[in-house]
Amino acid sequence: MENLQPDNEEKATLLDWLRRFGSRFQTGFIVTDPSLKDNPVVFVNEAFTVITGYTYEEVHGQNLRFLQGEDTDMDFIKEIDQKLENALPVNAEVLNYKKNGTPFWNELVIQPLVDGKGEVLFNASFSLDVTNRKKDEFLLKIQEKIFTGMNEKKQLSDLLQDICHFVESFYPTGSVCSILFKEKDDSWYIGAADTVPDRLLGEIMASPKMGNNYKADDVIVLENIQEDSEQNKDSAANPIHNFQSNWSVPIMNDKEAMNGLLTVFMKKKEAPTQTQLQFMKSLAPLIQMTRMHYTQQAEYRRLAFTNPETGLPNRHASLDQLKQNSQKGYNYFVAVVEPGEYSKIVDLYGRGAADELFIQLGKRIEKIGKGKPDFVGRFSSGALMVTNKIKPDAEKYYILKIKEIVSNPFIIAGEEMFITLKVGISLSNQNEKNEEELLRRADIAASEAKKKPGTATAFYEDLQNEIISKEMTIFNELSKALTANEIDIHLQPKVNLKDGSIIGFEALARWNSPVLGQVPPSLFILAAENMGKIIELEIGVLSKVMEWQKKREEMGKKQVKVAVNISVLHFFDTSFIGMLKKLLCKYSIQSNCIVLEMTESIGLVDFARAKLIFEQLTAEGFEISVDDFGIGFSSLSYLTQLPVSELKIDRSFIQALDEPATHAVVRTIIQLAENLNLSTVAEGIEEERHIEVLRLLGCKIGQGFYYYKPMPLTEIDQLPGME
Repeated sequence: MENLQPDNEEKATLLDWLRRFGSRFQTGFIVTDPSLKDNPVVFVNEAFTVITGYTYEEVHGQNLRFLQGEDTDMDFIKEIDQKLENALPVNAEVLNYKKNGTPFWNELVIQPLVDGKGEVLFNASFSLDVTNRKKDEFLLKIQEKIFTGMNEKKQLSDLLQDICHFVESFYPTGSVCSILFKEKDDSWYIGAADTVPDRLLGEIMASPKMGNNYKADDVIVLENIQEDSEQNKDSAANPIHNFQSNWSVPIMNDKEAMNGLLTVFMKKKEAPTQTQLQFMKSLAPLIQMTRMHYTQQAEYRRLAFTNPETGLPNRHASLDQLKQNSQKGYNYFVAVVEPGEYSKIVDLYGRGAADELFIQLGKRIEKIGKGKPDFVGRFSSGALMVTNKIKPDAEKYYILKIKEIVSNPFIIAGEEMFITLKVGISLSNQNEKNEEELLRRADIAASEAKKKPGTATAFYEDLQNEIISKEMTIFNELSKALTANEIDIHLQPKVNLKDGSIIGFEALARWNSPVLGQVPPSLFILAAENMGKIIELEIGVLSKVMEWQKKREEMGKKQVKVAVNISVLHFFDTSFIGMLKKLLCKYSIQSNCIVLEMTESIGLVDFARAKLIFEQLTAEGFEISVDDFGIGFSSLSYLTQLPVSELKIDRSFIQALDEPATHAVVRTIIQLAENLNLSTVAEGIEEERHIEVLRLLGCKIGQGFYYYKPMPLTEIDQLPGME
């Protein structure tokens, strides 16, 4: 063995002191000598031997890699070694292994001790077994995932699978997890088991042990699945899976009866540690609570959304369906269907007979839709609501089908009876998709249908009152304005708060209509969204911005970045990135001259797809800014995952900066951005006193009327530094 004694008196004195120093601690203490070959251990205290199970003699002279094992993150170990080679301190948590092979989480604090020349004499380390703490951290993360998933109305199967993934990350690499539930007839079904091989899962579910009645504290441990399996006794040389052991804990209901199993499958033949078992036992009641929550919610929804007399969806469910239609973005019809003889049937046979009529009528209507069946709900005591996507020639089709519905008799109180239907229909379009309003319009149209004899259908026509007239005027004029290229842009400078110099602009759409005069952006942008013209409007703004930048370049003037607002609809449009490329090519503009401003709600629509689009945009060289940051409620979790470069603090926070609570929020946003290497822009600066506060908080960029109002392109050259 290499001589481990220090080669000089100063170093020997230091080692002697470290030994005496480390012997006092109840936590593990290790000293290694990097000047010797393989950085061997030259001292460990008694606490270290208690933690790891190794004796002093077994570790003395060895490199600490003896603590590493199959699931130790070797890339992380390399990062630690790199820091130590550069004489940098280390604070890390590493999965290590005790002498008996038991894994444990080791919290390491390593301090290189250097001499006056900067040479490392020793690495002194503190070691602490934090396995229980890691278990608690995992449990907290799972609880947070569960409650977040419940709040976001995530599917139960997806949430249970998330729990399984957390469990798999806690146990050794290659472990898989399943959650099984028991039905009232003692059959079993899978709650979550995406990573478990199908044949292994089938084998476990077919096991006789699945029928046993376990108690809450019972643990099912199979240390050798291959030997335990009846199927594998004759084929041990050719196992159907690579798993050697599994551990299960029962999931108990509120009556202390087992109604599920949480199981972890291992690659090795091994029994669980107490910590590993306790982790599973702590999860079982959380899983039961989650399942009960979803069961109760399903029952509440059934009661809340079902008409008890007919079993049809009720008014609440009908409105919810209309909301879903709107969210899907397609145009749809809403029909209110009333039997003309409803009141007479109630008077003659009672409400039960009328309910039976609606059951029959609902079944007939469901069958008439083209493709997907129509949604039919009990809108009121005397009417049904019907909705579906509008198809070509839908009006003629439905009028004919409504007549077919009443061409055959209904069975009322045991007798055949012909009825008439009064149908009112309203159509959603680019101008109107408000659910309550569409239903109201269909109801009004049904009232018109009642004025006609026999089975009749009426379509809603807009009332020509002042509000609707003005709305339609804006819609009509905006269509003309987009065609005539009337939408102009103004630029508002973004300035350096330190010296007031201009560092960029934000492009803002402006419309001076020859008919309506100056139309506020809040009105015509909303109108463009409702009309489905917002993409056309934004392309026009982008074109004018790039055309202006191209002219400045040709004139040899300073190039500046211009931010352009992009709507959610435009962002998710499949042609969005291709359109940007075409405009850049058309005007020969570099992508780094354009900043794309998105609201933080982008991530709430479809986060996975949003992330992909963000990555494509940054790959093309575009900078991305999050506009109106702080007024949403879920953006913090997205910032670390989306490649944004800038946060714009909403003007409402700046205007209330004197309030302590708002001041704290703004400070937090700026600190968050700094930690993520993002720049911050304060919007809506109107008073000088706000500037000093923002500077002190670390905000470097701002915009607002205090500096400049939005201005026409013709005035930009007059600004300082813009010649």
